[in-house]
Amino acid sequence: MDRRREGIGDLYHQETKYRREAMPRGGLNWAHQPLPFKEFPYPLKNFPIRPLDQKEGKPLWEVIAQRRSVREFSHQPITFSELSQLIWATQGITSRAWGFEFRATPSAGALYPIETYIVVNRVEEISPGIYHYNMREAKLSLLKEGDFGSDLCQAGLDQEMLEEAACVFIWTAIVERSKWKYRERAYRYIYMDVGHIGQNLYLAATALNLGCCTVGAFFDEEVDRLLGVDGKEEISIYLGAVGQIR
Repeated sequence: MDRRREGIGDLYHQETKYRREAMPRGGLNWAHQPLPFKEFPYPLKNFPIRPLDQKEGKPLWEVIAQRRSVREFSHQPITFSELSQLIWATQGITSRAWGFEFRATPSAGALYPIETYIVVNRVEEISPGIYHYNMREAKLSLLKEGDFGSDLCQAGLDQEMLEEAACVFIWTAIVERSKWKYRERAYRYIYMDVGHIGQNLYLAATALNLGCCTVGAFFDEEVDRLLGVDGKEEISIYLGAVGQIR
């Protein structure tokens, strides 16, 4: 194939292949490893997520069989306990050992480049706004208070479910966390990581009798601006709408 006719995606895939004769050499610079979490020092408010209820919900095999993308939501809110359960299922810490904090979804090299933001439209006990999940302290930090469902809908190619859902997860990636080890191949692993997280959101929502639909079609820079991220060092990569099924 004439490589001049290949698209940028084709070139990226070819250029980031591992080949025995050209594997990266040299050790890792441990002194410059990025932190695996992000914190906002001065949020408007903090809300510790609720303790996990591991005794409720449907059996796993039933959940897998029933999982579907739901795009029509009612205007009924979800509870804060349900939101807490969803957050834990996607990014909760499940174990601490050997200096690592293992989470509910796998990550290449245990580097965890994905950050979780949530646009809350209708969740009991907390006000509408944009929140960030502080993974290390298991709490939601309110960054902006107000109704942002319409703005997110417009940024999401006018997909109305983003405004109708009770809440929308927005996942970003802090790219250097993965590039520190995997260099340009890091983007492959970032997209795999967020795919694992998205599927866990689907399964957790189904177990709670909630609807879920993930979204990859949006105007990147508009979502970046909504969150206040730069779109270079931290990039918006995936959305997940959740709510009561209409």
